[in-house]
Amino acid sequence: MGFRLISFLFAVNLYGQTSTPADLAALRPLFEQQLAAREHELGPEHPKVARSATDLGLFLKAHGDPDGAESALRRALAIDEKALGASDRLLAEDRVNLAELFEAGGRLDEAAALYRGAAEGSDKAIQARAFGKLAAFEEARDSLDAAEALYRKALAAEEPASGKTGARVAVRLNDLALLLESKDDFRSAEPLLRRALAIQEKALGPDHPETAVTLNNLASLLLAVRRITVAESLQRRALQILEGKLSPGNPRIATVCGNLADILRAKGDKVSAARFYRRALSIDEAAYGPQFPDLELYRGKLESMLKGP
Repeated sequence: MGFRLISFLFAVNLYGQTSTPADLAALRPLFEQQLAAREHELGPEHPKVARSATDLGLFLKAHGDPDGAESALRRALAIDEKALGASDRLLAEDRVNLAELFEAGGRLDEAAALYRGAAEGSDKAIQARAFGKLAAFEEARDSLDAAEALYRKALAAEEPASGKTGARVAVRLNDLALLLESKDDFRSAEPLLRRALAIQEKALGPDHPETAVTLNNLASLLLAVRRITVAESLQRRALQILEGKLSPGNPRIATVCGNLADILRAKGDKVSAARFYRRALSIDEAAYGPQFPDLELYRGKLESMLKGP
């Protein structure tokens, strides 16, 4: 099982993940006061007012007020649509900000329209984000050819934005490779994953969690084409990295344990495979509860293996 390379380079929340509700309640008026002050000084349609509206909208989005966030982000977009050129980076960012809010709320058609608008701008980094989101929407609808074309556009935009050896390029390579693997195009997917791995080992280091994700994805592909010895070596390396970087109960470790169990089962090592299936079960049940769907998957694999010849 491959899994998407959702970046471990999380942007730390601007307002602090340890903020208390009282702290957050105290912060909101500061954003609102900044917005009001700029309106008074510059007029209601000045681009700097849009920036303050964006700051308020992102704050409200991050802290559980989607309606307030939508109002503020829509205002920023409306101001910039009048004040800025169609290809301006800030206008594209406005569209992505609002699209991400709609996506989180399940309003996917509205989000897609905004992502398409953002992709029409000239900023390559924003194009890459927008094309990547649109590709994921198409993949979720099982429109794999359309998704592949969009993932390729995301990669083509990311390479000049980040440099061909930038860590974000590895994310795009993983996305495209996993899509190709879902189409059984293993021959095309493998060099993409190997390129992603080489980028991450150089840009992030050989023991970075993102490197482990790509190792896992490559190992899963190699298992699918029955290159079991190499697959096992890569998957064990992925597990070793994550064990050194994450807490023992992290679900990413469960994913890698389950995938390593699949490899060991294919190798004929039922004893070791059973141990890793049980470990994956234990982690996921503790993390997600007894109704988590992957638990039945692991139990089914374990039971069928132990009953088999």
